[in-house]
Amino acid sequence: MAVSCDKEEVYVYDQQLVLEREAPMIASYITAHGLSDSAKLHQETGIWYVLSDSGTTAVDYLTIDSATNKEQLKNKLIRVKYTARMLDSTVFEENTSLDSIPYKPLLTSETDTGRILAWKIAFYPKSVGGLLEGGLRIGAKIRIITPSVYGYQDRPYGIVKENSPLDYELEVLDITDADKPKTMRKN
Repeated sequence: MAVSCDKEEVYVYDQQLVLEREAPMIASYITAHGLSDSAKLHQETGIWYVLSDSGTTAVDYLTIDSATNKEQLKNKLIRVKYTARMLDSTVFEENTSLDSIPYKPLLTSETDTGRILAWKIAFYPKSVGGLLEGGLRIGAKIRIITPSVYGYQDRPYGIVKENSPLDYELEVLDITDADKPKTMRKN
């Protein structure tokens, strides 16, 4: 009686390998799109960004947990006009009609998966791993070119293939606390 001891290979997502593989692709994209002089590289993540308007209204993203006395993120609802592209410049998603832009949570909840990690990194302050010292302000306009690690990783999304770096242009229309009532502001 023969017994097979073949073990199934276990797939392990290697984030560092993906970052290393995609860095030259993103650098070439930055150059090809004339962003070399204005784009900044966030060394910790490999996300490139161009802040074309810093916005007007600062946002308090942090709170102190009363039980632990430690700083933690507040969940925020954001209203953002955006265009999302793959590196071949194909638009795969956009929401640019002001009348149809809903508020969406930044942090994950049981009922909403929240935004992709690149958006969270763009919004939250540098002290908690974000791109900018105080985080994004209301009225800010930013472009982020992100490795797939902070996008959809190794999962396809619509026409976006797995392990695809992405280019987002964001305009922050409003940011509010998740527990406050929202009113639609026309911008």
